[in-house]
Amino acid sequence: MLLPLPTSRAPLPSWVRNAVLSAAGGWCTYCGSMGVRAEVVDHVVPLERGGADDITNLIPACRSCNASKKDRTPAQWKKSLERRHYNPRKWWDEPPCPDFMGYTDAGLVELVAEAQSEVMAAASPYQERAAAKMIALVVRLDANLRNLTPSQRKEVLAALQGLIDQYRD
Repeated sequence: MLLPLPTSRAPLPSWVRNAVLSAAGGWCTYCGSMGVRAEVVDHVVPLERGGADDITNLIPACRSCNASKKDRTPAQWKKSLERRHYNPRKWWDEPPCPDFMGYTDAGLVELVAEAQSEVMAAASPYQERAAAKMIALVVRLDANLRNLTPSQRKEVLAALQGLIDQYRD
């Protein structure tokens, strides 16, 4: 049996990672009240389930929670942990149940939404700097376009139009 090869995707820009990991005071969204620092960026809706590498879909998490959550949504993960920890905890149960286990489903949604809003607030200064850098690149692109042949210019502008169409609301 052959295992599927991992698909390569572009890494998140460093400013996105920094913004996400600085949200929620730098603590894991799921078990942060237990004093666990966020080390990785978690996709609320996993990529395998149609989620995107979009800042609105990212929250800070510790490695343990992220690895345990795998390709599940927070609600699906909570249900799997509830099944696992249905019986009273034994000393060999590792890792311990995250604090969010006491939340209702609506409370869990609220917890994740709060983390997402903190990510957006933390990302704002980074987004402003990124936008300023992109504007500077557009000015340089304009200068470069002037030095291309008409056919080359048409090709570059078509590629840019495709990119613009992808991000148009």
